Amino acid sequence: MNKSLALVFVALVFLLVGCNESSQEPAKSPEDALRMIEVENEERQINIYGTHKVNEDLVLIVFRGVMNGEDIWLADVHKEDGRWKAKESVQMNGPFEGNGEIQTISINEEFGYEVGYIKSNVPTPENLNIIEIDKIEDWKIWFKQTKSN
Repeated sequence: MNKSLALVFVALVFLLVGCNESSQEPAKSPEDALRMIEVENEERQINIYGTHKVNEDLVLIVFRGVMNGEDIWLADVHKEDGRWKAKESVQMNGPFEGNGEIQTISINEEFGYEVGYIKSNVPTPENLNIIEIDKIEDWKIWFKQTKSN
């Protein structure tokens, strides 16, 4: 990952605010965990565009709506002690100019997946799972398993 891409990536990563577990029901699904962050922020409509199940205890969710209605985010939602918790989120607002038609944004060797962007006019390799975003026609987000789970 080049230096400017790494700086942008680090600048856009933020930890999602944890929920007060004593006053709320535990999240029973990854989507519930994502929606629970609305309690700590302004109430907004969260639009989920797709999910990628990495394994039984990790789901990645592409969504809009927590910070504002425009930015696209990728949430890392883990199951811990039988409860789903949104751990962190990365802003995914599109490919970086000049970095190719298929760009890798994140490689997670521990859990065995990669995430990135693919331009819409490029043939999709069979090993990529694609998520399309409403109102975005020139690129998509992709996931790829790098090891069996």
